[in-house]
Amino acid sequence: MSKQATWKRRVAEWRASGLTAAEFAAGRDFAPATLSWWAWRLGSGALPERRAADGPLSAGFIRVVTAPPVPAVDESPLVVEIGVARVRIARGVDRDVFETVVAVLAAHARGGA
Repeated sequence: MSKQATWKRRVAEWRASGLTAAEFAAGRDFAPATLSWWAWRLGSGALPERRAADGPLSAGFIRVVTAPPVPAVDESPLVVEIGVARVRIARGVDRDVFETVVAVLAAHARGGA
């Protein structure tokens, strides 16, 4: 019987017994922590096992790549107030668009437009 099959049987017996890991392991040739680890390993928290092309079972691994965080849409490092108008300026705003908005608001605040 394979090591995994042995532990699968032990974990099943332990779960069916209703005992704690320490109670179940008492007097046996394994530690309660080992029993708990195998219960985790055989459960949903474990990495899936896969058979190598011509070798024994091995743990499967995946590569995890993280990207830099994307700033929140409403992140505005600068707020411009002209009269009662408040304009939030986000990073990377087009300078021509910004100057046009400020000019229109300034004209409006002076009573023009």
